Parts: sequence; structure tokens; C-alpha cells
Amino acid sequence: MGSLVVIGKSFIAGLAALAAAGWLGWLVLRRHHRLTAIPFAVVASLLTLATAADLVNAHYGYLPRVDDVVGRPSWPTVSFRDVEATATSTGRLRSFPDGSVTTLRIAGPRSGFGGHRVMIYLPPAYFTDPGRRFPVVYLLHGTPGAPIDWFRATRAAQTGARLAAGGRPAILVAPQVSRGWLDDSECVDRPSEHIETYLINDVIPAIDQRLRTLPTRADRIFAGMSAGGFCALNLGLRHRDVVATIVDLSGFDQPTHSGGMVGLFGHQSNLPALVSANDPARYAASLPAVPPMRIWLDCGRADRTALADQRRIALLLSGRGYSVILRLRAGGHDYDVWRPALRDGLTWAVPTNHISERDNA
Repeated sequence: MGSLVVIGKSFIAGLAALAAAGWLGWLVLRRHHRLTAIPFAVVASLLTLATAADLVNAHYGYLPRVDDVVGRPSWPTVSFRDVEATATSTGRLRSFPDGSVTTLRIAGPRSGFGGHRVMIYLPPAYFTDPGRRFPVVYLLHGTPGAPIDWFRATRAAQTGARLAAGGRPAILVAPQVSRGWLDDSECVDRPSEHIETYLINDVIPAIDQRLRTLPTRADRIFAGMSAGGFCALNLGLRHRDVVATIVDLSGFDQPTHSGGMVGLFGHQSNLPALVSANDPARYAASLPAVPPMRIWLDCGRADRTALADQRRIALLLSGRGYSVILRLRAGGHDYDVWRPALRDGLTWAVPTNHISERDNA
């Protein structure tokens, strides 16, 4: 039951039919059996609301299955304590044929952002080959959004399993990059929160310390969707010494905020400089060619604003000698685009030269 898809046409049509039947029953009974008609009206109202909500859900593809709607994980999970025990286990290692998802609380001593739980997908080989190290993909969520969106709507665990089966196992890390679901941080350092510092100086060092990663720029990937796509692009270009590959799904090429740049950065004397330093559309043309960067841009053809930005930034970055791919696909600004875009983008991005500790011995 939990795997039942709730955003398909047949499911929505079924809900709508039940709602119509409820209203029909209410119409038939209300004249002569008013008390009996009341339950029909209540049920019909709830079914109508459910149908409307599922239509919106289907438009964005946000909660595809019953498990997602009720908040139950539809992916394998493991405690981080068991993950750490894998490295020192002398007995039989626990097997996860499709990999598993765990969580880790990462404090923000350098950023002051506070402690937040990150969601982490670990490939099957992480559990069966304790000497092996893996590249890391940092998944930056959009706004509104949260780390779990990658696993519910974008099916990141399934993408991770697919990568592993194709010989490209990777650790996928989805950190919190805002204070709440509606908070639009743009992943910058602002007076109320220092998200850039949190990711670069708190999250990445903690992940490299606690997990068996390949801690080199060539083996780090920043990926993001929508506002998170801007995050991946801007932070990746600003920290080319940390990361070599960017996967930007429908992201803009400049910061956006409902309150404008003052709403984003606050009333600061150096506001113009802050904006310029976080606006790839402005600074991309002056970036040095070294170190080289790999950028995958992916967008729906109907997503006109994001597509215009991605075409512009693709020209600017390719002009700097960077390796740039712009992939267009049917669809708009939603998860029906981002699910296959994540799969294709990471298949291109994740390196295959995985190294084990034994290989370095």
C-alpha cells in the first residue's frame, strides 16, 4: 500500500469520482433525510479537498507515493552508530543491496548556524568494503524545501542505487541550507544565518572526518534544484578550490529574494559588493580558467525564466574554458524534471576512479 502512486491520473480520477458520489448522495438525501445526509456532505468535502490537494501535488510531483504522504521512509535506513560500527567490525558485515540512508547531526561552530541533521545516502559497497573511499555529492534543496525533498520527491536513494549498480558508487549528502521550509537563504552568508560558511567550513569537514570520503576537489560535487541550483552554481564557482563539479537543475544565475537584496543581505554599507560577489551572471565572465570546472545545467523547456538564465550562464562559463553541458528536457519547474535530471546529471558527474585504503597502502 505504501508504494501506491498517488499522483497518477487514475488515482486522482478515483478520488474525484468518490467525491462526486458523496455529493450525489448528499443531494439525494438532504430533502428527506437531513441527518443522514450530513455524513455524506462531510465525506464529500474531505474527498474534494483531497482531490484538489492531490492535483497540486501531481503538478509538482512532490509526494509521489502513499509512504511520502504519510511521512514514512520508502528507502532503506540505518542508524549512524551502525554505520560507524561497519568500519571496525570483525564479524559479518551487514548488507544493503541498494545502499541505505542515515542521518548525522552536524554542529555549526564556525558558522554559528547551529546543529542540524543532514540526510546521507551510502552506497552498498560502503557496508561491504570497509577499506573503500567514495566521492561525495552535496545535494542543496530549494525554497520552499528541506533535505528530505531529495529523498521523497527526487528519489535520491534510488538514484544512488542506480549509480552504484552502474559502477559509480557515491555518498549523497543533503544538508539543511535554511532555517525553515519557507526561509530563502540563497546559501549566502547574511546577518541572520551564515549558510555558505556552514556548508564549506562545517559540513564538508565533518563529512570528511566522519565518513570514508575521497576528500579532494575532484571527488566533490555540488548539486541543487531550483533555488538550490543557484546555491550549487554560486558556491561551486566561489569555492573552486573545494569542488570541481556542479550540477545545476533549473537554477537562476543570480540571487533572488522576495525582499530584494536588502531583504537577503540586510542594510549593509557594502551591499553592492556583496550582491556582485554572489551574482554569477556578473562575475562569471572574469573567472580564471584554472582550476578547471565541470558544469551540468539541466532545465525544462517550459521553464522560461530559469532556461534563459541557464543559457546565459552556459555561454559565460564555456567562454572561460570550463566544460559545460546544457541539457533541456520536456517539462517546467517541477520534480518531473528534477528526478530524471538528477539521475542523468550525477551519472555524468560522479567519477569512476574510486580508491580504497588498501590501494594506497
